[in-house]
Formats: sequence, C-alpha cells, structure tokens
Amino acid sequence: MDEQPQSRLSLATVVLFAAFAGLFIAQIFTIRSLRSTESRLAAVQADQSKVREMIDGEVAKLHEATALAAATSAAERQKAIDEVRDEVEKARRQARGVAGKVKEETMKSVEDLASRVNVSESRLKQHQDTDARVATELTSLKQATKSAESTLTDVSTEVKQVRTEVANTQGQLERTIADLKRTTGDMGVLSGLIATNAKEIDALKQLGDRNYTEFTLYKGKEPIKLADVSILLKKADVKSNRYTLELQVDDRKIEKKDREANEPLQFYVGGSRQPHELVVNQVGKDLIVGYLATPKAPASRP
Repeated sequence: MDEQPQSRLSLATVVLFAAFAGLFIAQIFTIRSLRSTESRLAAVQADQSKVREMIDGEVAKLHEATALAAATSAAERQKAIDEVRDEVEKARRQARGVAGKVKEETMKSVEDLASRVNVSESRLKQHQDTDARVATELTSLKQATKSAESTLTDVSTEVKQVRTEVANTQGQLERTIADLKRTTGDMGVLSGLIATNAKEIDALKQLGDRNYTEFTLYKGKEPIKLADVSILLKKADVKSNRYTLELQVDDRKIEKKDREANEPLQFYVGGSRQPHELVVNQVGKDLIVGYLATPKAPASRP
C-alpha cells in the first residue's frame, strides 16, 4: 500500500520536471524569436499563449497528482507551484523586455524615416527656391535680351542713317573735287587741285594728298611764320583783286608782286622735288585770305 502512493508521487514529480523543462525551452525559444522585429513579437505572444495552455495543463495534472499524492505535504505542493509561477513570471518579464526592445527599435526606425523625410522636404524646398531664382534670372535675362535687341535695332537704324550721310558726304566730296581745276603756277609747273573757297579747301584736306594750312594775313612790317616759311604782306588792292607779298624761304627772300586771287604761287623749300603752293582766295583792305599747300612727304631734288 505505501509503495503505490510513492510510485504515483514519483511519476508526478517527473511530470512536473518535464513541464518545467518544456516551459524553459519554450521561453528560450520565445526570447530568441522576439529579438529582431515586431512580427516576432506576435510569435512570442502566440508562444506565451501556448505556454499558458501548457502551464494550465500541467497545473491540472498537478492537481490530479496532488489528489493522488495525499501523503505529500501542503508545503511541498505550494513550493512546486511557486516555482512554476516564478518561471512563468520570468518568462513574461523577458517577453515584455523583448517587446519593449522591438518597440524601441521600431520607434527608432520611424524616427529615422521621419528624419529622412524632413531632409527630403528641405532639399525639395531648396530645389524649389533654386527654380524660382533661376526663373527670375531667366525673366531678367529675357528682358535684357529684348532691350538689347531693341537697342541693336536702334543702332542699326542709326548706322544706316550714318552710312547714308557718309555716302551723301562722299558723293558731295567727289563732286566738289571733280569741280576743282589744275592750272599752271607762276613757275610754270602744273599745280595741284586749286580750291577757291572754304568748302573746297575742306575737300582737299579730306583727299589727303597734301598738308593744308589756312591763313588770314594782315599788312604789316614784320613777316608772319606760316608752316615752314615766313610771309610778309606788302600790298592788297581790293579794286583790282591783286596783292603783293614777300616770302622768306630758307635763306632767300622771294617777292610775288601784283598777283591775282586764286593764282597758285609756287616755290621750293629745301631740296623738295614738289613745290609749295600758296593760293590767295580773297583780297581785302590790307589783308588776304587763303591757304598754303605743302607736300606730305617731300622728296629731295637731285
């Protein structure tokens, strides 16, 4: 009779230890499953449910074993139950810790995602600002281009007008030069083109064949320096339109007596092959008005 209850008690103890071992293994598996993602948390919760079911089953078995093991003391049964409860609570704490960790990792991922979204929004705003600035600059450039095109049109019009004026001036110059005459000077040398007024003198200057120096010379006692010669007006007859003057050329004095207006007076300076020409266009009272034409690049006579 004593051996049968002891045998049953041993069986209950084995079953209880087996339950503890199974519980321990289940909790380890549950803890490992909860360490990576929130999906594993669901698996842990499912495993906890299974553990609870197993515990409930084992407790039921324990009740049955307790009923059968009447000889077992109440203190030993309570101790075994407390141990089971401790293991279950430990597993629950571990599960909550794993869940908290998973939640923390999840929140960190969410925060990282939010940070990336903020960075993306900031970059998007920068791009929008850049686009707005580029659009503004493009508008300004278009306006500047339009203004430049308008200015270019105005300039082109002015250039055309200037070209027309230049062409007209050139035509007038050519006609004026065509009207000029050549004649033989007082030294028997064919003169250059002879100008009779200021307009024709300007035409000769633009032609550029010689240097032209205009003058207004009054009658006096001392000669007046003109270019590379000196001139002294000795007489001016308005009625006959004639005059007399004296030239000081190099170390010589040359008198041109009783000459007519627009007659080229010729004389050589230095060793030049081309003569200087002095033309008086107007004879006034005690004055003459005209010009002196000198060679551009005087060449020496042999």
